[in-house]
Amino acid sequence: MKKVSLVAAGIVLAAAMVPAAHAQTLPPQVLALYPQDVGELVFVDTRALRGSPHYAKIKGQVLPERFRALEQYAGVLGIEFDREINQMSWAFLGAPEGQNADFAGVAEGSFPFDEVISRGRVAGLTLTRWEGRPVVSLGKNAEGKEFLFAFADQTTAIFGFRTSVEGMLERHARGGASVVNNTTIRDLVSEVNGKAAMWIVTDQRYTNFALNQLLPDAKQVPGYDTVAAKMLSAALRFDLRDGLRGQGTVRCSSAADALLLSTLFNAALMYQTVRLNESNPELARVLKEMNVSQQEQRLEMALSIRDADLTTLLAKNSFTLNF
Repeated sequence: MKKVSLVAAGIVLAAAMVPAAHAQTLPPQVLALYPQDVGELVFVDTRALRGSPHYAKIKGQVLPERFRALEQYAGVLGIEFDREINQMSWAFLGAPEGQNADFAGVAEGSFPFDEVISRGRVAGLTLTRWEGRPVVSLGKNAEGKEFLFAFADQTTAIFGFRTSVEGMLERHARGGASVVNNTTIRDLVSEVNGKAAMWIVTDQRYTNFALNQLLPDAKQVPGYDTVAAKMLSAALRFDLRDGLRGQGTVRCSSAADALLLSTLFNAALMYQTVRLNESNPELARVLKEMNVSQQEQRLEMALSIRDADLTTLLAKNSFTLNF
């Protein structure tokens, strides 16, 4: 479902942020659209992203490939992402890997129904309704799963695979169990929402998966698998001030697990730094300067990327993600 490059979970998704004091929030009515079985939830204030001088490169490398395709389809429907989308969120559902994984998201902005429907018909797209709301079919993937772009109202567009989108439209119309009933994700969201222009929260499944992708060689460190299984969740948030700054927290089963994970994580970072020293010295320096420490049952991470290094890393496609 998702293969993430070296710096996926902790650095790459950081995009270009503004100070936390200006961060927008994911509103409760949008949060309540997502199903209960959310494993990873991401929020991006796209207005802040557009304000970055690195916008074009960040957009091409950081946003999931599905968004890049979605932007093209939205253009056919008369929706300009760079002008009409204010903020976006998206979620991965089910297992992190395999065909059972699912994907859905919400774009908040301005969506003229009449123009969208008219343009969709001219383009020959399949237009239907679900719960009385307009739904546009954007085709199927290799697994035969249909991707939809739907409109809950004139300020809320929902996109993703059919099952998830239809479920979100049903919750919009009638309510029902949602990610709000998922105490792990709900509590993580409450910690980061409104405090950064971009944040990511993950449950145990996706935390383990993301860290394995972040440091693929970590499994070579004796004892890593045992400790990684005791990671419970993670929250990451980022902003852009004279470069890139990020903070992350991984929650573990106990203080002893967090301490051991900190030791193993630092060892894996050191190993990765040596490997990258010649091919990507800027990224090697970022990893070397990344601060990882244990605070009771938490593993705390902090990173800072100088503006000059950020420019170089983007030029090297260091932040490319494949979803």
